[in-house]
Amino acid sequence: MKNAFKLAIVCALTCCFWLIPAQAQAPENEGVATSVLITPKAGHEEDLIKAITDYHHFVAKFEGHFEYNWYEILTGPHTGKYLARSGSHNWAEFDEEYDWQEEANKMFVANVAPHIDDAQRMMTEEMEEYSHWPESFDGYTHYWVENWYIKNGHGMKFRKHLKKIVDTLKANGFPNYWGFFSVQSGGYGGQIQLVTANKGFADMAEAEPSFYDIMSKELGGQEAFEEFMAEWGSTFKPGKNWTVKHMPEASDYGNKE
Repeated sequence: MKNAFKLAIVCALTCCFWLIPAQAQAPENEGVATSVLITPKAGHEEDLIKAITDYHHFVAKFEGHFEYNWYEILTGPHTGKYLARSGSHNWAEFDEEYDWQEEANKMFVANVAPHIDDAQRMMTEEMEEYSHWPESFDGYTHYWVENWYIKNGHGMKFRKHLKKIVDTLKANGFPNYWGFFSVQSGGYGGQIQLVTANKGFADMAEAEPSFYDIMSKELGGQEAFEEFMAEWGSTFKPGKNWTVKHMPEASDYGNKE
């Protein structure tokens, strides 16, 4: 139980417009995000990254494009696949239409899609009250992602305990950073994603002061801590997790002048 929180914190091709609309201006840790789990065709990995980088440079000159960060999945059931994510949007942005989209879509279909075997889209909305991010993401290259599924009728209890944890960690200098995201589409009912930001694998080691040290002191000892964690753990079911590494070359939009 001591490492429970540390371990947790972390469109199909028929719709080729998933890389097209509205450029994000704010940091990618707020608001609505769209992400795509991408399976490259075998042997097409390098060609895909080259094609998507060229595509990004092409759309960068158009007003209203989305900017996607690309990540390579290093561990877990999706190892070897890619995740493309664009955040800091509001829902209205997804309804915007631009006259350049048709040309961009043709380029995507011709140059990028041939290297993709499968793509699955998900929409998430950040639970900002429960997130805790650094002021700058400079140097943060690895992200741990885990899926949780809140049990029916346990949402209020889940959030009450989570708020206690988050507030306690923030107040006592817990040195890690994380975000909670509610899955709005492309997932399952009650699905929550947790993400941690890390400066490499070494940064994923247990922090000092540890989660256990902070929470057990706040709650009044080991017995109270274990009771609290058991109550909270009964409200959700942990799911699959993975580690991703940021791919700056595939996330580059080049010169926008």
